[in-house]
Amino acid sequence: MDKATRAIRRSGVRLKSINSGHTDLALVISGIRDMRIGLKSFQNAQTAVSQDMMVWSHTDENRAIQDVMEQINELHIFWADSQKNFLDQLKSFKHDFEMILEGERQVDAARGKLAQAEQREYKIKKELKKAVKKASVEELNSLETKLTDAERAKDLAQFDAVEKMQENEACKLIRLKEGLSKLSESYLEMAHKMAIIFEAQREVTQAIPDVHTTALHEMKYTGGGATKRAVQKAKDRLDRYHSFKYKLVAHGTVEPPPPYTPGYFASEAGMPYEHDLASNDVRLRPARVMSMEPQAPPLDDETVLRDQREYLRVQRDRERAARRYSSEDEEQQRLGAHKL
Repeated sequence: MDKATRAIRRSGVRLKSINSGHTDLALVISGIRDMRIGLKSFQNAQTAVSQDMMVWSHTDENRAIQDVMEQINELHIFWADSQKNFLDQLKSFKHDFEMILEGERQVDAARGKLAQAEQREYKIKKELKKAVKKASVEELNSLETKLTDAERAKDLAQFDAVEKMQENEACKLIRLKEGLSKLSESYLEMAHKMAIIFEAQREVTQAIPDVHTTALHEMKYTGGGATKRAVQKAKDRLDRYHSFKYKLVAHGTVEPPPPYTPGYFASEAGMPYEHDLASNDVRLRPARVMSMEPQAPPLDDETVLRDQREYLRVQRDRERAARRYSSEDEEQQRLGAHKL
């Protein structure tokens, strides 16, 4: 039934977009709307089941079941709030595509005006060509004036169309990048909050006493304090979540966490967090930073040749200076011997 309803809805979207075009964009917007509707229905069903379980637990006098169901209902309220934030982000993502569709329609309108201006210019040129042989000078001047105006209008329409197309392409890139980035962050936020909430639910569930050979009337429920602490700890971690911004770390700088570990990342240091199951807290995971020994940059061929030429020039200068000093010494010795 759901598949049939979805097929009918998509067919309706195609029919509506026949005249305006951009059927693919319209289907994307319709699909995001279906995502929001489906997630909202799932959220409402979860909340209803949680409340029904709590009501059912109070029909009996089993204190363990009553306490556990009350705490789980409290956790499901947190989970509903987390899903609501994701629903808001889906709505914003749908709005981004609606704005992209609006930009495409503006480009279509600009192209339509350009086509009308070109058609008007073509008609005037055709009339002027027919009137060259039999029209008067005044009529020819009037047609030439109309042609000049039509050409100017066409140039303006062409400039506007090109400007609208360039602006639309830039806006599409900006909106798509920002929309997908925010949606990805919202997915990660919901996943991390889900891990916090349902880890607490697992801890609350463990408070239900195990049934052994002991008579049921002798069993005592002592997990009330533990369940309340687990829920309060989850609430505190959710309140502090925004200080643990998810941050991608450059490849090769920090060893990434294994795929089965729920990671939390610090915006300041870019270091992944890990969840301590014993204390139910979040703490920094030790990271291995790759160290590299400093190396001199490689020399290119031009640098080597330049250094060699400089070295040879210095050697030639030294040889010339040595020969000059040697000749001066010999001349002084010769003059001294002549005086003697």
